[in-house]
Amino acid sequence: MCADRNISDEHLNAFVDGQLDKDEKSRILGAINNDGELSRRACELRRLRELVQHAYDAPPPPPQRLTNAVRAPLWRQAIAAGLLLMLGAAVGWVGHAQQQPLNLNAMYLDEEKAFQTANLIQAPVRGERKILLHISSSEPDKLERALDTAEQLLATYHSQNQPVELELVANAGGLDLLRADVSPFADRVQALQRQYDNLTFLACQTAMDRLRRERHITPDLLPEALITPNALDEILNRLQQGWMYISV
Repeated sequence: MCADRNISDEHLNAFVDGQLDKDEKSRILGAINNDGELSRRACELRRLRELVQHAYDAPPPPPQRLTNAVRAPLWRQAIAAGLLLMLGAAVGWVGHAQQQPLNLNAMYLDEEKAFQTANLIQAPVRGERKILLHISSSEPDKLERALDTAEQLLATYHSQNQPVELELVANAGGLDLLRADVSPFADRVQALQRQYDNLTFLACQTAMDRLRRERHITPDLLPEALITPNALDEILNRLQQGWMYISV
């Protein structure tokens, strides 16, 4: 329930969807700016809307890389996207402040295939550590944070002689990290890939198709980037395979 009793869930959804008139939009915007709980709710709804839009986008082309899991039906994608969002909001994802490399909250599926969250240090490990980082924002500080997190995790586990496999998956605005024409960190991506053979960069084909369709942009990827048909599918498949999930 919203913190402001005068703002219903229906009004907050309409605000996120851009369906309110100017006066009503200003009223809710003012309330959001003055109410941390209401602001958090609005952010959750906006991100859920974006994830569901990704889930119901056009079907991707045949995979360009091998996968052991079957592609999830679109209705299941939408439900899972909502669960990812709500659980992620509850634990805070990757914190806004600088953290110790392993002091991160991660999401995983337990033995009964139920979503769980835990500090990465305390999360159960079944076999080799496998971690998926997800970036969907084009904000330079978040792109840099994604690389910082990946490098810190890889360096920490290496120093402890603990094997780990790490994927960094980019979709939506996060594609800017792996686009040769706009990436502000192309040299760093190349350096990390040369240093760590257990690091994989993945770009979402669905997001690239959207760029072509809506903005008439044909993205040229960095040579280090592989392609996954759909980022949400990749996340769900990896969770089913026992991977830890962290959203940056």
